[in-house]
Amino acid sequence: MSQYQFSAPPLTKINKVILISTGICFLIASVSKAVGAFSLPGILGLSAAGVLSGFVFQFLTYPFVEVNLMGFLFNSLVVWFIGSELEKQWGQKIYLRFLLINALGVGLIYTLVNIVFFFGTAPYATPLHGLTGINFAMLIAYAMLYPDRQMSMMMIFPMKAKTFCWILAGIEAYMALMSNIAASWAHLLAMGISYLIIHFQTRPLIKMVLNSSFESKKRSKSHLYVVKDEEQKPPKHWH
Repeated sequence: MSQYQFSAPPLTKINKVILISTGICFLIASVSKAVGAFSLPGILGLSAAGVLSGFVFQFLTYPFVEVNLMGFLFNSLVVWFIGSELEKQWGQKIYLRFLLINALGVGLIYTLVNIVFFFGTAPYATPLHGLTGINFAMLIAYAMLYPDRQMSMMMIFPMKAKTFCWILAGIEAYMALMSNIAASWAHLLAMGISYLIIHFQTRPLIKMVLNSSFESKKRSKSHLYVVKDEEQKPPKHWH
């Protein structure tokens, strides 16, 4: 049985910015809710009503708005553990573009669907917010890029990375479906976008959008590639 065990990787630069920004938004949202001042999700969260009112910045701000403590903690751990590994492998530019494509892609489709099919109804004004969507994207990417790496569920049950990440994504999908139907579809959409990016990573359009210079592992460290060698040495934070 493999002796590899998952431990915390170094927190990378972009993910540090994401977690600090999300932490600040979480504190502001908690305080404002406690004093009855304003609703941060209504301002920074993404809604069709908000976008049509001129709040186009919501396309970039909605992932940072967390209002639930357990959701904030769990999503932050995924960003730290999974996101840091992806940023380290791809480099900051590709990793940031990957996140932006997912956030903007999900946001645009979510907004258009609500404008076309739910104009004037509750979903039209319901804000989408939180890190869950981009975390879904990270988990799917990680499961596809490192399918055979050994990880430990709850530090007890060893399993392949693809199994581990799909279980986590399944748990998050179940939680999203039980709490917010509209948001759950947006999260599942993020998974689909991530899958398409990794699956079609060699296509000219994907290369152009992410980084036109990445082609092979030997030429650049900043690229996407699927790990097929089961004997590949794990990164430093795997032991």
